[in-house]
This record gives sequence, C-alpha cells and structure tokens, in this order.
Amino acid sequence: MAHSKVPTVLIRFLTFATLAVAAGPAMAQVIGEPIPGQSKTTTKATPWKPATTARPCPEYGPGFVRMEGSTACVRLGGSVAVEYGVRTGGRTGSAAQAGVRLETRDQTTLGPVSTVIQARGRVDRGLDGYTYGYR
Repeated sequence: MAHSKVPTVLIRFLTFATLAVAAGPAMAQVIGEPIPGQSKTTTKATPWKPATTARPCPEYGPGFVRMEGSTACVRLGGSVAVEYGVRTGGRTGSAAQAGVRLETRDQTTLGPVSTVIQARGRVDRGLDGYTYGYR
C-alpha cells in the first residue's frame, strides 16, 4: 500500500514543532529571573486564570470537553518522539516524528456527527538507512 506524499510545509512545521518541544526546556528561562539587558520590574504580574473551566463530555469518552457556547465536544491529542542510534559500521543517525489529532463530536437533527483531523510526519537523518528521508 503506497503512502500519500505529505506536503513539504506540513513536514517542516512538524519538524520545527518537534525540535521546539525537544529544545524548549534546555533554553527556558527561569520564572522570575530578569531578562538579560532589561531592568528589573517593580510590580509582579497577576497570575493568569482561565475565564471558565472546561466542561467534560463523558458521553463521548475520556478527554472530550464541551466547546464554550456550543453543544459540540472536542478532544485534542498528539505525540512527539526523537531517536538517536548507531548503525552498522559505526555510523550514527537520528529521527524525529510528530503527530497531532483533533476530534469533534456533536448531535444534530440529522443524527450524530463526528470529525477527525490527523497529521503525522517523520524526519529521518540516516537512522533507517536513508541518507535523508521525509515520510
């Protein structure tokens, strides 16, 4: 079964998202630490509080929450994986993959309606035997 080609823009976005998630904690600034080159602030910011609490939708399963002002429920999920390894002959390689999934469900006068949007991508830098590969 042949896989459909994923648009280059989507692959680049997923690659950037993977690297941002992986490198973010290493470059994160400590909360409360002044920004280099900026003067210290004399007032403290008020903590962010969400306007409303998400209401769960147990009728559709775990993870679904009701969209504000609507009867529709939504669930968002995803994954990120990074691999590094040594191949035969001492050559090294790496790979990164990411995926995102959005599901919506609702009851209409015509009956139940559900939508699923899913995207996955993988960048291979010599780990699976390819010089460079995008899947």
